[in-house]
Amino acid sequence: EEEIQAEEDAQMAAATQSAAEAVSATELELLEKMTQIAESTRHRPDGRVKKLIEWIQQNQCPDLGQPGARWNNRRVLIFTEYTDTKRYLEHQLQQAIALSDRERERIDAFTGGMGDEQRERVKSAFNADPQYHPLRILIATDAAREGVNLQNHCADLFHFDVPWNPSRMEQRNGRIDRKLQRKSEVRCHYFYLAQRPEDRVID
Repeated sequence: EEEIQAEEDAQMAAATQSAAEAVSATELELLEKMTQIAESTRHRPDGRVKKLIEWIQQNQCPDLGQPGARWNNRRVLIFTEYTDTKRYLEHQLQQAIALSDRERERIDAFTGGMGDEQRERVKSAFNADPQYHPLRILIATDAAREGVNLQNHCADLFHFDVPWNPSRMEQRNGRIDRKLQRKSEVRCHYFYLAQRPEDRVID
């Protein structure tokens, strides 16, 4: 296996080298422009984050942006597909809720790399009575899509990333859309981008 892997690596290196030699000055210039555009926007929130922040302000923290803004008792579960997306989203939301009441305690995450003790701590916090625990936003990767009960005080869920397998969406929804859910209605949201042809599948 090591010999096969070494041969594949050598082939890839050779192909990369020959492709690099064939790159024209125009292509290099275009790549440089693309890099500049990407770098200038890399830390800005995308449209989904903006909509999510609007939702948080309308439904969880009406005075968001004001020093000491108070939170109500509503909780939200946000699913992402990738750990990188989770980090990006966590950073964007922390910035958005800065200066609000107990801002550092409002967001937590549930990922595959957590130990059992930490998982149980996060689950307990999210299922605790919101009158007594400040956690309001839980960002989860697909590590939480099966076998995790999060319905105790949460009836809102966002699919920040949408998986292509519809059963995975249903598994995610099942974290709050299940027996012992206190609310008569559960709201599971996803982002539909009208200009993107593949979103017709979601529609």
